[in-house]
Amino acid sequence: MSRKIIYVVIIVIMVLSSFFTGYYVGYKIGSVGILRVLRIGYLMADLHHTPFLVAFSKGFYEEEGITCKRLEYVNGPAQIIAFSAGELDAGYVGIVPALIAKAKGIDLVIVASVNLEGSALVSSHELKTVSELNGKVVGTPGIGTIQDCLLCIIEKKFNITVIHKQYKVSDLPIALAKREVNAYIAWEPFPTEAVVEGIGHVMCTSHDILPNHQCCVFYVSGKIYREQPDLLKKLVNVHIKAIRYIVSNRTDAMKIFSEMTGKPLEIIEGSWDRIIWDYRPNIESIRAFINYLIEQGKIKAEDILDVNKFLNELIPADLQDLLAKM
Repeated sequence: MSRKIIYVVIIVIMVLSSFFTGYYVGYKIGSVGILRVLRIGYLMADLHHTPFLVAFSKGFYEEEGITCKRLEYVNGPAQIIAFSAGELDAGYVGIVPALIAKAKGIDLVIVASVNLEGSALVSSHELKTVSELNGKVVGTPGIGTIQDCLLCIIEKKFNITVIHKQYKVSDLPIALAKREVNAYIAWEPFPTEAVVEGIGHVMCTSHDILPNHQCCVFYVSGKIYREQPDLLKKLVNVHIKAIRYIVSNRTDAMKIFSEMTGKPLEIIEGSWDRIIWDYRPNIESIRAFINYLIEQGKIKAEDILDVNKFLNELIPADLQDLLAKM
């Protein structure tokens, strides 16, 4: 074998080796000489996660030297399972699955808020008030989601009891149309989908239940937070840039979401104003959710003996200070 061929073979082996180690196996984020590949999770057609889709589509990650791989999940608990199994480096998820995960000792840190509010309870047309749901079947995107938690809050607030039935979020409008459920609660744009298609009407929004409540958050692994401060700051910059872009360019942001999810613009436009875009976490709302989840038996009280300490580990003070300055 000639020397030239030997050199070619060696180069090919080196390239393939770095590719498989850096991308498929190791994802050695920020290591010298290795391409940054960040695995970020998000939820199926979740309008709340538009900042991620905008950042991905507009090349904001590439501008920071980060190659991003997006991974979609049916709901927050499914994403958290993947994260805890080492399949993700970061993600966009509801505050409820994030809190449940942290209480169980999963090593994640909330980097920023994504949005406040943005969910709604829709019912068949013959039901007019929340009280009429007593004894009825209500669909949710799954146990451990923020929507399931909100449904429990609705039950207590209106002194009713409903049958919780879990579905893939995209199947909820179908379940209502087929009369498998009397109502459902979901993230936008799925509630608006039922309205536009004439299946049902919005009975109440999450604003009506808990005004200005924390909804989705952007989190990273504790390892990134502790060992990759430069990368962490880049991620914060990308996230905030995306939110500011959405606020200033709502028409283009809606178009991007539509193109990347297949959801019609009419449905997205009808959903949009139910969401408050805010990268600063609502700490008091998060504190309230901790109490709700303990009350609902989704978090054990003994797992959060000191709420202030828990919150500081979940959303460290230095990150809160950084967000406050931006």
